[in-house]
Amino acid sequence: MAFKLKTGKTINKVLAGAGIVSLLSLAMGMIAPQFLGSTTGKIIEGAAAYGVGGVESLAGAAAAMFIGPRVSGSTALDNTLTQSL
Repeated sequence: MAFKLKTGKTINKVLAGAGIVSLLSLAMGMIAPQFLGSTTGKIIEGAAAYGVGGVESLAGAAAAMFIGPRVSGSTALDNTLTQSL
């Protein structure tokens, strides 16, 4: 029997917002990389998340946009590569 986690609507919307930001940043990186880290790109991602799930999704999107890069470790790798050059 499979394990099923029962979560409420709010948690589902927050996670959906985080997922939308992840997918949109991936798509923007391929289609229009100049918007990827810009304010315009963050507005597009936030608006898309809000359109799908409202304020809860916007909270998840904000968490993915602002907390995600700090946790992922990409900055540490970039710093190491820059210093080694």
